[in-house]
Amino acid sequence: MRVFGSVTGGSSVETALFFANRSLAGRMLMLGLPLLALVLALIFFATGRSIENIVNRAITRNAQLQAQAMGLALEQILVETRNQLLILAAGSMDRQEMVRRLKFRSRADGLRYREVAFMGLTPENRYLLLNYGGEIIAVPPHVALDAPASPFHSISPGQKPGNVSVSQPLEVTYSMVPIDKSLQSLAFYVLRFSTPIYDAAGNFQGILILSLDLRALRDTMSLFSSPDAPINGGEETRVRSLFFDRDGWMLFQSESLDTGAGEKALSSDAVRAGFRGDFGRPGFSPAFRPGPEHINYWTMVAEVQAGRSGQLSLSGNGPVWNTGQNRVEGVSYAPVTFMSGPEGPRVVVGGLGMLDSSFTSTRTGMQLLSIYSLCFLGGTLLLGLSLWWLAHSTGKSLNRLSSELRTRNELDSADALSLPPLPLELERIKRNVNILLGRLRRAKADQISQAEEQTAQQQREPVADLPDPADLPTRGLVGTSLPMQTLYSQIQKASQVLADVLIVGETGTGKELVSESIHRLSDRADGPFITINCGALDEALLMDTLFGHVKGAFTEAKQTRKGAFLAAEGGTLMLDEVGNAAPKVQQALLRALSTRRIRPLGADHDVPFDTRIIAATNAELRGDGQDGSFRDDLYYRLAVITIQTPPLRRRKEDIPALMVRFMAEAVATREQGMPRTIPRISRGALEKLMHHHWPGNVRELKNTLTRALTFCDGDLILAENIQLDPGAQHESRQGAAPASGTGEQPADTASERAQDGERDKSRDAAADPAPDQDKITVGPDREQLNHRQRDLLPRLAALGSVSRQEYQNLAGEGISMRTAQYDLQQMVRLGLMRKEGRGPAQRYVIVRPGGNAPADKGRS
Repeated sequence: MRVFGSVTGGSSVETALFFANRSLAGRMLMLGLPLLALVLALIFFATGRSIENIVNRAITRNAQLQAQAMGLALEQILVETRNQLLILAAGSMDRQEMVRRLKFRSRADGLRYREVAFMGLTPENRYLLLNYGGEIIAVPPHVALDAPASPFHSISPGQKPGNVSVSQPLEVTYSMVPIDKSLQSLAFYVLRFSTPIYDAAGNFQGILILSLDLRALRDTMSLFSSPDAPINGGEETRVRSLFFDRDGWMLFQSESLDTGAGEKALSSDAVRAGFRGDFGRPGFSPAFRPGPEHINYWTMVAEVQAGRSGQLSLSGNGPVWNTGQNRVEGVSYAPVTFMSGPEGPRVVVGGLGMLDSSFTSTRTGMQLLSIYSLCFLGGTLLLGLSLWWLAHSTGKSLNRLSSELRTRNELDSADALSLPPLPLELERIKRNVNILLGRLRRAKADQISQAEEQTAQQQREPVADLPDPADLPTRGLVGTSLPMQTLYSQIQKASQVLADVLIVGETGTGKELVSESIHRLSDRADGPFITINCGALDEALLMDTLFGHVKGAFTEAKQTRKGAFLAAEGGTLMLDEVGNAAPKVQQALLRALSTRRIRPLGADHDVPFDTRIIAATNAELRGDGQDGSFRDDLYYRLAVITIQTPPLRRRKEDIPALMVRFMAEAVATREQGMPRTIPRISRGALEKLMHHHWPGNVRELKNTLTRALTFCDGDLILAENIQLDPGAQHESRQGAAPASGTGEQPADTASERAQDGERDKSRDAAADPAPDQDKITVGPDREQLNHRQRDLLPRLAALGSVSRQEYQNLAGEGISMRTAQYDLQQMVRLGLMRKEGRGPAQRYVIVRPGGNAPADKGRS
């Protein structure tokens, strides 16, 4: 509301009323815009010089980083050359072998490596090889010795094995070298790397030399000096680089990356223009050394000799590269170092000088001046718009507050309002509303706390529907899940044939139990069952353990040893961890499995054997075969029948039965500290077991339960008694069903569900054989049946077939549905019954000896 007319108090009161009656946006613009414009002008004026200095320092630092990056690239080439020399030194010093290896390096690296020389202790053990146009030229000894820079002038055996020395840059010339049926002269500019050669007894044999073509360093400098460099100051940056040795001699400069740049001769003409000094360093004729009056240059050389990088100041006494043809704005330098060994001291080989002629700092200063002017005008305009927008947005604060309250009411949420800062009056309203919401949150928290207490109490209740220990087999595999049913079917079928078997599975999935089951169900059950761990023995001991030896075969052979192949005659030999067997053992195994004959150590003839082989591994042998660590032919010889043992995380419904079995075994041992009776397990403990990922599979579960029994004080195992491996993965899915002893488990990972879906189509064919495959039956192992199964077996044979409910009624002991299902599936696994139908119509049919099912008396 506007106020007109005179007001007592004079013009100051009128002015105050004028501003008070303005809108919020008008007041902000009239008061804030002039003040902010003044502040912005002061900031630009005060910080302009600082910003320019910061930009100049940033440009200088970028140039210095570019020089250091170039130095690191050159050092990497030196390191690669040292490594290549050590690789050559690790092999044979035979001349022909060295020619072959140098040809290979020439195809890979071109003309990077020019010379390979071996200086043996005697003249006949010396040779010199040159890489010329990709061809390897052998230099005659007299030509090599006549060269001024011959590598055969001295031998220094004082170096340690593995150390590499590097020479100064050299100009090497060889006259009268036979090339393509003519005599030619060859000249190179190289760095020579040398390392001593020792034999196996530690005797010095000579020195091996590998020469690096300096053009490889020049080409790298050219790349880093171009606009395409990995680190540069932008496409407008123009730089030229110089390489000088540790004595200050200019050796060569970078070149433009045009066609044929790599074939150009080494030159320093452009970077030494305007300098006065000496030409021709001994051993390097194109070198140039500036005179002592160029103080800045020699300051740079001294810094490089000390291993330091930096940037030259082009002002003061003795300016360099800022007169004459080379008008540059900055010169950055960095040392190029080399380590003779992994732990040796760094030696300065030379240095880099990078000349920046782009005048980036000057252009940047002019650009900053233009930017300051534009920023002042644009900033003033933007500040005015911002003040107007701020005033306008304040009017929307009430709407946002109302919207937040409506949203919390719709979502039944008591979270505090999280609005941006509001005007003072609205802040007071928001604060009071948040107090009310806080009271609601505390009330909800009390309800959640009570619910958590009830959940915690439920988690401590014992699980009621666990399998009875008497209903579980006393030996062998335990489980009724679909993966285990598939495994049982595979074991049953594998036991009926004599082919070798390969068992693949993770550690702790029961591969040895699967092997014992195959042996026990086969016709060789009366024969021996021997297990050999191929990963626990070295090569010689494993060969002797498997194939044996005759008396006198070696010094310690006081008597004949049969070996595992013959000791398991008529039975089964299990080769555990076969993937860890040495190549020699793999070859012997392949021959034995191919011919079914072995030859003990020291014997004159082969001995036949009648032993079934079962191999087990936790590695992917097919992948090992591809990288050469395991033979493909041995893999296909072993994998006549391949059985995969499922990991525990894919059959978690078997955890309750496994848990009861392991606790019963632990209690039966009567070890000190173990309870005398099997304790009960709480819902929380079982849920914790069901949610674990089990990277150690069944073995990890057994160890976990043993620890739980040890730390359990009463007759109930609680969740805190279950100590899981903190490094293992845990399943944490929203909505996972709690494991309460009902056999339910959380959903598996997406990938495993997909795999399960692919296997569903083949699982029934493996677990429920077709009628023409049912002729393979196995006599029951009485130790595998519990007392209830043994009592009901005659009645089941009389009925011919039963359903799960009928079996539950026949048992008459109040057994649970799970227990009845377990009994029936176990008899299917033992070959006493087979499943027919699906869902509610599924029945279990008795299998007669010979594979014929009786007439079904249990159905009309």
